[in-house]
Amino acid sequence: MTFSPIRLALFLGAALTTVALVTIHLEGSGEYAHIFYLLSVSTIAVWIMNSGVPNMNPFLAVVRDFYHKLGIHRSIPVETAFYLYLFLLLLLVTGIYYSTPRRSRELGFLIFGMLFSAPFFRNLIYPPKPELIGITAFVLSLSVMTSLVFSPRALQSLLQTMLLALFTVVAIAMEPWNAVLPAAFVLTFPRRRRNLIYVTLVLFGVGFAVSRGLIRPGFRESMNWKDVAPQLLLPVTLIVYAILFKTKTIVTILRNSKGPTPFLILLLLVFLTGSLSTARLLPYAAITLTVLSVRLVFHSRDTGRVIPKREPAKT
Repeated sequence: MTFSPIRLALFLGAALTTVALVTIHLEGSGEYAHIFYLLSVSTIAVWIMNSGVPNMNPFLAVVRDFYHKLGIHRSIPVETAFYLYLFLLLLLVTGIYYSTPRRSRELGFLIFGMLFSAPFFRNLIYPPKPELIGITAFVLSLSVMTSLVFSPRALQSLLQTMLLALFTVVAIAMEPWNAVLPAAFVLTFPRRRRNLIYVTLVLFGVGFAVSRGLIRPGFRESMNWKDVAPQLLLPVTLIVYAILFKTKTIVTILRNSKGPTPFLILLLLVFLTGSLSTARLLPYAAITLTVLSVRLVFHSRDTGRVIPKREPAKT
């Protein structure tokens, strides 16, 4: 594969700008959150550099198919598809950090570590597979739904809702089971006007995708519970810890059926149930499980404990 200096410069400009903006924003969103984010991005960069340019044919075929169905009849070079793949990885890592509580974005490093340490998840990421598009859109949807504060300004709130709807439509197009996202969001985040606009935009987007033949039946990745379950022991352990040792805190949170944690629990129940009949939902269940485990640990911290002052020693 040959590299064009112009395309390379455009990609590096977009990627570095994204990293810089996210790093600046994360600097005030948690202790060392921006450092952990840069470490995660660097880890992915080193991994890809050491692995070399992968086989882009399956990923490129889907991108070209989408372009043609959208009426864009232009040839897409392999190099462009490779840059798109790398940028999707960057967005995936960014979405992981923004799926954590707003003032503790550094916890994104835990989610990143637990997901990318699982062989089945790395196999979905490299070599490039079309499923990466749906997984990235799903994570970005989670990040907007669980942690971003919608602006009280009408125009800015509308733009945020449109962005969320776009992520959701792409996620549904790649995996129809993601239609649970708007349903769970409406049930656990009750704001009628915003939800009405969001659902309307999603329905319009899905209708457009159906009319263009953009809805895919889901990927055919060969995986099963027997192989995936042992790789999810760490997030499961975190959830068990929170339930057993921080029961009162967790019960208090769950009494309120609204908010990010009930939203994630509802999603997890749907994906776990669905994965019993179709294994292609396992990545979505794993992502939701991992994000939920970190959020439960965050909620179960002893933030209200008072440490008594020691009296100075008398001489």
